[in-house]
Amino acid sequence: MIGDSIFLDNIPMKGNIIHKSEAVLLTLVSSLFISCVTGTNINFLLEQGGKSFSDARLENADMSGKSLTGKNFSRADLRNANLSGADLTGAVLTGADLRGANLHKAVLIKADLSSARIYRADLSESNLAGANLDRADLMMAKLTDANCENAIFSNADMSGAEMPRANLAGANFSGSLFFGTNMSGANLARINLNNARIHFSELRACDFTDAQLYRADLRHVNLSGANLQNSRLSSTLLAGADFTGADLRNADLSNTDLSGVEFNTANLAGADLSGADLSQASLQRIKLSGANLSRARIHRKYHPLLLRQNLDLSGIVWIH
Repeated sequence: MIGDSIFLDNIPMKGNIIHKSEAVLLTLVSSLFISCVTGTNINFLLEQGGKSFSDARLENADMSGKSLTGKNFSRADLRNANLSGADLTGAVLTGADLRGANLHKAVLIKADLSSARIYRADLSESNLAGANLDRADLMMAKLTDANCENAIFSNADMSGAEMPRANLAGANFSGSLFFGTNMSGANLARINLNNARIHFSELRACDFTDAQLYRADLRHVNLSGANLQNSRLSSTLLAGADFTGADLRNADLSNTDLSGVEFNTANLAGADLSGADLSQASLQRIKLSGANLSRARIHRKYHPLLLRQNLDLSGIVWIH
């Protein structure tokens, strides 16, 4: 607790033992200070070496540029707090309320933000490498140009978040929800999106190299120009998705429903489309050299296109 760091030196001690009455007083004073921590005295408490601010009321507090490495802000009220440029490496913010907080260029390497409320917070250009945001609420949050490499966002709500050009390489978003999320130009190499739900979101020009999207729901998502080489999209829901000009070389799309998907000018050379339903997909000027089309359902009007690419058409199920 805060008092453990601030008041301990002021408690009379005999043989390093605190009297019972004094220990009770210490606890009461510590609790009092926990409830009285505000934006006006937070800097004083930090200067006194306070380490734990759990459950503290810190709404509108200004801690910009402060060193907060390893501090405990679990369940703290940090609404609209200014933490821009602060160093929160290894800090504990589990269950913290960071709605509307300014974390621009903050360092949150390996910080624990699990179950935190980060609605409409500004995390642009922040460093969240290796951070834990499991089950966090990041609705409408701003993560433009943020570094989230290898961070954990499993079961998080990313609806409406702005994440263009963010580095999400190796991050875990399994089971997360994306609705109206903008991730255009983001680095999603090696990302785990298994069982994630991504609807009406912007993923143009993203790098999905070696991404895991098994059983993900990407209906009506814009993936035009995206790099999905070697990505795993098996059993993924992609109805209405736009892959125009996308690079899907060696991608796994086996047993996938591709109804209404736009593949115009996309490169699917070497892709696994076995058992996929392409009967209502748009395949204009598509590249399929070396692709596995066994048991794939394809409209017969594309027979001439596929024939020109010297493909093995023997296993295709032609649809009229």
